Amino acid sequence: MGETSRVFPMRFSPEPERMVRFLEVLGLRRVLESERGGYAAFEGAAGSVAVHSVEGADSDVANGVTSLNVLVADVDATAAVLREAGLDADAWDEAYGRQGAVRTPRGAAGLNEATPADLYGYRAVEGGDAPLTDVIAVWYSDDFARDAAFFAHLGFTPEGSLDDPWWCALWGADGAGGIGLHTPDPASVETPVDASGWLEHPALVRLGFETREPLDALVARLRDAGYDSARLTADEAGPKVVLTDPDGQYLEIHPRA
Repeated sequence: MGETSRVFPMRFSPEPERMVRFLEVLGLRRVLESERGGYAAFEGAAGSVAVHSVEGADSDVANGVTSLNVLVADVDATAAVLREAGLDADAWDEAYGRQGAVRTPRGAAGLNEATPADLYGYRAVEGGDAPLTDVIAVWYSDDFARDAAFFAHLGFTPEGSLDDPWWCALWGADGAGGIGLHTPDPASVETPVDASGWLEHPALVRLGFETREPLDALVARLRDAGYDSARLTADEAGPKVVLTDPDGQYLEIHPRA
């Protein structure tokens, strides 16, 4: 196993307040927010997720996209270990602390400080109910073995078979959340990024979740909160909740085994 990290996908939202409310209703706990608005970070029972306004983004991102990031204890140490393993990784100063990135097969995955020394314009949010929801970053993959080998450097290992034709979940240490390798439709596979431009191209994922809450109760709670698209369905993999989130993105919520 490689470096220990916690999955931390970041949704770039045109209406971040609506997305923040949705994630709270879904059962995640807000732990950090910007004093100016437009940003909030959440913890799940495993994994974390953030919402960032499109307007305030450093890079040119489209409405509703989700970039892959991970939380690490020490950005510089993690970047150094990744470079020693033969990967492209970098770290630099930001106003709020150290930031980094590692080159994935499809662009840059952010390396973020799990516990910033200086909140610098952000404030911690105390309290809240214990979350029942795990965060999954869904990674569309046309080569499960290749991508599993990459994510092993960040501490994520297969929970199922890499020979499965549709899905294999990669899980980290307790509380780290998961990365779900998903067979793509042709439109969902990004073109590999040239080595010279990888830092300017964030690696994109789709948000996904697993819950310990009964699915019928979750659907009822979501619909009571105004998310009328939420419904319980099933396929060959089992039951799941599907809905459209406030950014217009399709979401699936599966039961946690």
